[in-house]
Amino acid sequence: MNTTIESERTGQQAEQFRLAKSLGVMAIAASALTHEYGATINYVSTNSLGVYPGIQDLVPWAMFAAGLLLIPKVYLYVRFSNIMPRAGSVYVWMSRSLSLPVSFVLCFLDWVGLTAAMGFIAFVFGTFLGQAFISAGISAGSVLMTPVGHLLFGIVVIWAFYAAHVVGVHIYGRMVTALAALIFAAVIVIVWYGFTTDPGSFASLASAQTKLQLAPPANPVAPTVSTFVAVTFLFIAAYGGLTGAPALGGEARNPSKTVPMGLFLGWASALVLYTAVAAALFHAVPWWATLGLIEGKASGLATVPGLISVVAPKVIGITLNFAVAVIVGKTIMPQMMVCSRLVFGFAQDHVMPATFLHTSRWKTPDHALLLSAGAASLFLIQSCFGGWAIGIVIRSFTVLLMLIFVGLGALNVAFNSRFHGIDWAEKMKSSAWGAIMAIAAIAISLYLLYAGLIVPNTPWFLQPLFQGIVAAVVAIWIYSGAHRRADAKGMTLAQVATNLPLE
Repeated sequence: MNTTIESERTGQQAEQFRLAKSLGVMAIAASALTHEYGATINYVSTNSLGVYPGIQDLVPWAMFAAGLLLIPKVYLYVRFSNIMPRAGSVYVWMSRSLSLPVSFVLCFLDWVGLTAAMGFIAFVFGTFLGQAFISAGISAGSVLMTPVGHLLFGIVVIWAFYAAHVVGVHIYGRMVTALAALIFAAVIVIVWYGFTTDPGSFASLASAQTKLQLAPPANPVAPTVSTFVAVTFLFIAAYGGLTGAPALGGEARNPSKTVPMGLFLGWASALVLYTAVAAALFHAVPWWATLGLIEGKASGLATVPGLISVVAPKVIGITLNFAVAVIVGKTIMPQMMVCSRLVFGFAQDHVMPATFLHTSRWKTPDHALLLSAGAASLFLIQSCFGGWAIGIVIRSFTVLLMLIFVGLGALNVAFNSRFHGIDWAEKMKSSAWGAIMAIAAIAISLYLLYAGLIVPNTPWFLQPLFQGIVAAVVAIWIYSGAHRRADAKGMTLAQVATNLPLE
């Protein structure tokens, strides 16, 4: 059995690398930032009031808290990506430090969460672009904000990004770097108008524009800790894009250095930008005005560009609307990259069919990209007809669940004697902070999951816990099939995880 596995590995290592090794630290950092900065800050930060109105003006603090609570995750991801940078990233780390079947089931859940997020982004892209056209005086933009418009436009967007991916990761690197520059430019405009706008001015201008009576409640109820934690849980999805860095471990130059540095820079940039934008926005726009817009069916203005365009000169508002539309929609690109590299990692370990190791002539995993784009299209349909919050909560759920088991894997390496003498494991154990951060990551994740897992006013079959169980059942079925195929070839999947994959 072992001879078969070793001969396959020897043959694989004798081949030329399937993936191109062409990206540097700036492209990796841009990949993480563009994966993170998108719909959550521009849409969910304000529309969270529609789900949790009790959060009131604490939204910026919840956004900041979500980023700080992920410090243990950043530490663990930096350590793992320094020691074993691979295309499968988290899947490879957990399968080697914990268990291959457990890692596959969890990472399949993560893959489902990512494709759900892609479907949500494709859905909300129509809202942003439609609002941009309307702000420019093109009324036909309202078509993009209907369920059918969301669906048709979202399908086009998903498959356009699939086509862009197939032509090479170097093109991906250039695109995300340019988009990161666009993000910084948009943030400067948003922060400037946010902090220089009087809240009273916004309320009067928005009331005149929408014909809604926007006024503070007579007897507001103070926010509760449980509501704050629930919204913080929701915003965890905003930082889920950290995987946009380590997923490029198979395509980076000098990956042991460039991937950890890119990951850290991506997280730090997102933390600063998210906090600045949220603080500026809620300085200019009273929470009760945002809630009034949502309840008054003027949700197109309850977005970052929509709210800012109320107070900014028309040309600035129009430009910002189109810029943010692009910023939101582009998030699909790094998400699709991460999804495809996860599937590629599964295939390297024989857990998914070898067809997903296939690459285009530009050395991109085209079959894995095809599968990911197809799943995202299904979640787009759910977002169009089941509600926007589902995709975001599924993503937050999987981000935290993955962090728990990455932490457990780090603890297992630190205290399990079977890892003695293994090179990568000895490197992991060289820092005492690993175990401390792993315990902190597990504790924080469990608390946030407990506080925010159930979505208010949502049917049971659309709850993330139920959908997570369904995804886990599908993953177990896939793994069982892989186990049978391995047995038929005289292989054992457990033996596969004793070595690191080639890429």
